[in-house]
Amino acid sequence: MSDLGLDKRVVRLAAHNPSWAALYERERPQIVAALAGLARGVEHVGSTSVPGLAAKPVLDIAARVVAETSNEELIARLSEIGYLFCGDKGADGGVLFVRERAPLVRTHHLHVVRVGEPTWALYLGFRAALRADAGVRRDYERLKRSLVERFAEDRAGYTAAKAAFIRGVLAGADPDARG
Repeated sequence: MSDLGLDKRVVRLAAHNPSWAALYERERPQIVAALAGLARGVEHVGSTSVPGLAAKPVLDIAARVVAETSNEELIARLSEIGYLFCGDKGADGGVLFVRERAPLVRTHHLHVVRVGEPTWALYLGFRAALRADAGVRRDYERLKRSLVERFAEDRAGYTAAKAAFIRGVLAGADPDARG
């Protein structure tokens, strides 16, 4: 995990590291076990899941759980494996949990969404588009690099500034219209 981790207050990109997939594969069984009986899927999402794409060195993982699952149950189960509850982001990312290697240095973001919420399909759809289309990957990386310069110490601003591009990709917009 040597290159994994980023202070939550900053934005920095790292060249894609093939070990990110293996780190996810090691993490996945722990999440599946912690969410036994609730999980309906666990996936590596975000830029670290896309070979060749620069990314913030934080693994993004999405877990889909049965609709009736309470936040309290999620907190109880995921805290047992070292995840910290960071709030319910609703349609903007599900219930967010993080793993840290030091205070404020995040190594994993775990986005828990409930069956029936559209966020699951958005995570998987955007990942599929990035993996399938080198042009989309190139444009997204170019956008991210330009945003790092503008939002180096504003993670929320960086994320918000990517939203129109992501919506365009998910809507199948013409690549020239993505800006």
